Amino acid sequence: MKKRVYGRRQVLQGAALGLAGLLLAPQAFAEAKKGELTLLTWPDYIDPEVIAAFEKKQGVTVRLIFFESDQERDQHIVRKGSDAFDVIVVNRAHLPFYAKQGWLTPIDKGGLKQFAHLDPRWVPEVDPAGKLPGIPYFWGNIGLAYRDDKVTNKPESWMDFFRPAEALRGRIQAMESDRELVGMALKALGFSVNSEENVELLAAEALLKEQQPHVMSYRYTDLTVEAPLVKGEAWMAMVFNGDALKLSEFQPAIRYLHPREGSVLWIDDLVIGGGSKRRDLALAFIDHLSEPGMAARNAESLHFATPNRTAMQQVSKAYLNDPIIFPPEEVWGLSETIRPLAPRMQRRVNDIVSRLFQP
Repeated sequence: MKKRVYGRRQVLQGAALGLAGLLLAPQAFAEAKKGELTLLTWPDYIDPEVIAAFEKKQGVTVRLIFFESDQERDQHIVRKGSDAFDVIVVNRAHLPFYAKQGWLTPIDKGGLKQFAHLDPRWVPEVDPAGKLPGIPYFWGNIGLAYRDDKVTNKPESWMDFFRPAEALRGRIQAMESDRELVGMALKALGFSVNSEENVELLAAEALLKEQQPHVMSYRYTDLTVEAPLVKGEAWMAMVFNGDALKLSEFQPAIRYLHPREGSVLWIDDLVIGGGSKRRDLALAFIDHLSEPGMAARNAESLHFATPNRTAMQQVSKAYLNDPIIFPPEEVWGLSETIRPLAPRMQRRVNDIVSRLFQP
């Protein structure tokens, strides 16, 4: 069993919407010390040995501050300011919003020694000044993890999740992430995950309400031996592909499915916080994570796909040939990238999910 690592929980919720009322981790309010780099990231999203190597090389300490949702990450920044964080993990769909808010510092790719190792297809578009908003970190998709020893009729589609068998009542674990939850309901009904059509959104909300009696929690799974799916309290969960592999290390009966309707493609980027006082150190850290050897170690540890093409030449064959990490072409052909919505439409999606939590 691998040691616990630090990383991802959710992606692509509405930027800067629904921020009020979220609690911040106490460490977020501590001032950064001299010789310290602050990383704002998902839990379980970086190998500790990769951090240790950077700390030793630079003679600094990396302070990790975790968030459990996109809203919580944005709340950290709203409350403390983007200058409090040197490096932030941000999903690709949020980059335009972060740039507009001044929450990131554009990156001159000429300052990155390892830039040539990145696969151009995963690099974000440059801004009008010719700089990058962020540097790609990982990519992947969303699917269904289930207990093969508990589920009699093996799932094949998103509809098996949203209209599950009666035996799964109270055994479903759903994401609380607005765009993913509503998006996959839309996908199950044959619509685009980015739909803004009223009739289609109403249908997605009706499907989510129909599913509700089967849901034990709207919370992303822990990546520990205490996870409901590992303990057998949950029998099916909506998860990120690499996390399914992590969970299967704790419980071999956990399987992962790419639903036949397709899914979403997500991309996470590393950005330098707007106003960071340690920009050179932040750039060095991003460069460190983009070094092929470190990128390969990090990718194999977390079971997510690296955008580093040179690192892909250094990883194991087992990693390269894993169909969970690298889905077949037919899966990609049916998948979509979640795109930013206008504030009015994002509020509509947020409201759909909020109503699920009302008595």
